[in-house]
Amino acid sequence: MIGTVGVLAYQMSSPPQRVQLTFPSADAARISFFALGDQGSGQYRQWTVARSMEKVAERSGDPDFVVLLGDSFYSYGVGSIDDRVWNWKFEKMYSGARLAAIPFYAVLGNHDVLGNAEAQIEYSRAQAGSGRWQMPAHQYRKDFGSDQGRPLLRVVFIDTNRSASEGLEKQIRFIEESFAPSAGQPTWRVVVAHHPIRNLGRHGETPRLAAILLPVLQKYHIDLYVTGHDHDQQLIARDGEPYYVISGGGGQSLYHVSPGQGGLLFGKSQHGFCSIAVDSSAMQISFYDDDAEMASRYAIKRDCAEFSAACVRPALAAAKSSD
Repeated sequence: MIGTVGVLAYQMSSPPQRVQLTFPSADAARISFFALGDQGSGQYRQWTVARSMEKVAERSGDPDFVVLLGDSFYSYGVGSIDDRVWNWKFEKMYSGARLAAIPFYAVLGNHDVLGNAEAQIEYSRAQAGSGRWQMPAHQYRKDFGSDQGRPLLRVVFIDTNRSASEGLEKQIRFIEESFAPSAGQPTWRVVVAHHPIRNLGRHGETPRLAAILLPVLQKYHIDLYVTGHDHDQQLIARDGEPYYVISGGGGQSLYHVSPGQGGLLFGKSQHGFCSIAVDSSAMQISFYDDDAEMASRYAIKRDCAEFSAACVRPALAAAKSSD
């Protein structure tokens, strides 16, 4: 027992190996990614979700990258780029063969900013550790794949911890610039943040984001707004608004979801992650638990004219879609 503990302690403290990252091809006709937040507990449940992700990746050949939705380091973020929790809660946690060679794009959560938030940005800029951690700024964007000469998928990553006076307006301007006609017209438009706008879980909705951020998402026809913060899994559709994914079951204690209201198509209090895939014709959203079992899957056709629940087709009905 002591020997096993010693080996594990050495593995967790030893420097991560530098890897040759595999980025999706610029002309890929299909792009997929895993999304999870509130994972950074460093405890058993984070480990089970990490193993689940690796199992699904081995089985499906996905993803091209992983999106971390904030609260990557409970409870007080990181202290510096040399903080040992980088190994414990990120590098060694997601070290399976498939996950070890792809980029992880991250945003800041409310627990992350209790520590040295700039260190998470510096870790990315310095390509520290394995080099997988990607967070070059408080807000940034990435294009993936190609659809007849235009980006197949554009993802904009923002920091919703900031108040209007502290920089939320800057985040909104960044979204406007990223999806303005002069920036090109991607087939699919996704915004990633930590805090939900619509939410049927413990934290409820975020009024300041509904008032300030939602109108911009509507104006620029954002297809999907992906967040964590609530420790559960949700898919919400409201007419005239982006589709909302909450994937906050990455490793911390869970919250209850209130079923049957507010446009909730899927809600489950479980540990796990979300898998999102797009091609030129459809977006597929799948929810997995921490045993690599699919809870539910939905498809949204690109040619569906309106943002509404009617555009979301269950591709796999869960045995129990909410609790």
